[in-house]
Amino acid sequence: MPLPATLTHDAMFYGSDEEFVTALVPFARAGLERDEAVVAAVTRTNIDLLGDALDADASDISFIDRDEWYRRPATTVAGWQRLLADAAGRGHARMRLIGEVGFGAERHHPTWTRYEAALNDVFEQAPAWIVCPYDTRVLPAALLRDARRTHPATFHPEQRRSTGYLTPERFLDAVPEPMPPVRGAPAVRLDLNRLAGDNGVAPARHAVSAVIAAGGWSRLDRGDDLILAMTEIVTNSIRYGRGRRELRVWTDRDTITCEVSDDGSGPADPLIGYRPPRPDTIGGRGMWIAQQLCDALAVTRRGDSTVVRFAVTMGGNARAA
Repeated sequence: MPLPATLTHDAMFYGSDEEFVTALVPFARAGLERDEAVVAAVTRTNIDLLGDALDADASDISFIDRDEWYRRPATTVAGWQRLLADAAGRGHARMRLIGEVGFGAERHHPTWTRYEAALNDVFEQAPAWIVCPYDTRVLPAALLRDARRTHPATFHPEQRRSTGYLTPERFLDAVPEPMPPVRGAPAVRLDLNRLAGDNGVAPARHAVSAVIAAGGWSRLDRGDDLILAMTEIVTNSIRYGRGRRELRVWTDRDTITCEVSDDGSGPADPLIGYRPPRPDTIGGRGMWIAQQLCDALAVTRRGDSTVVRFAVTMGGNARAA
């Protein structure tokens, strides 16, 4: 039976090692038989299970440690995009992806369920079949319920339509991104209105650079990431926001959190920052760049204001949120 030329995105629930192998080994082998590229980003334990069960076929599959792959949603999306492009460049018409999301601590769960929902839009036209395994032995019931809301179908023991599925727009509206936490008074509070007529955001850059220096961090401790992300978000506020504009900065141990607020209506697209910018478009890259660089980023409404809060952990490569 021919497969659709566009995305298939399934959730797969398993409660034992045997069930994991029974479901996914035939899936992987069928892909190899069709000359499809096959990639599995799963736990180290499940890499071993698949490798042993696939035997000689394992050498034709790309295995990725999911703890290294699922760090930030935007970087994971970019990674899948690179793998799809690489597979197409090697002559594969389609790709099969096994993506076992590392949800981490409970505070990370909304971030990664939103990612699962966004995939349905971002890769809507991709020639790919993504199966996302969910280990019912360890994942909480809320995540298992959300899997049916973020995947159009379930995979095992047979493909079935998910009756609770929500479109990406509806899910992202229903499940907001958690705001990075802050404590105490901000170390910096800067009125951005006076920058609106300037050609750059130099005062904001200088203020954040001073916070980095005061904390004893160098620009190599991810300070450049923070400054670039802040520059993109401040520039968006100056260009598209209105009324009061403000930058606030907090520090907490090794994390710097920035917040840019204005009285504009904010991004109209709920998928901004998830969807990679098209190569032929000018502009619209600021939130995508910021999502790539920050360890956490959220956009929300506070009264009549739009607030973008983002955080970077200095000297490390922290997980999202």
